[in-house]
Amino acid sequence: MNDELRKEECRRLIKRIAWRLQYQTKKISTRELPIIENICGQNQISSVDSKLYVEEMLNSLPAKARFIIEQVVINGVPEKIVANHLGISQQGVNKYKRKYLGLLRRKWESTS
Repeated sequence: MNDELRKEECRRLIKRIAWRLQYQTKKISTRELPIIENICGQNQISSVDSKLYVEEMLNSLPAKARFIIEQVVINGVPEKIVANHLGISQQGVNKYKRKYLGLLRRKWESTS
């Protein structure tokens, strides 16, 4: 009986983790990846120019926003870890990320 309860609890925990991972992957692929692909995937710009362009756009952001975008979007560090490092909530990191990804998207669209 006790073993069955443990197995069931493990199954539920694994399902929750899988759902969370699936949601995060879907969120990244629909919200964040198109911005990066649009900026980096232009055929008329060479790879070096593209990297410089991304660096220039990131440098136009405030330091905290730049750090969050670099860590969460580019390096794939979880929002919670970045939040702990900055001493803010995970929701605060998410808010910064969404706000400044939107700003980068608008900047990119205005230059293309």
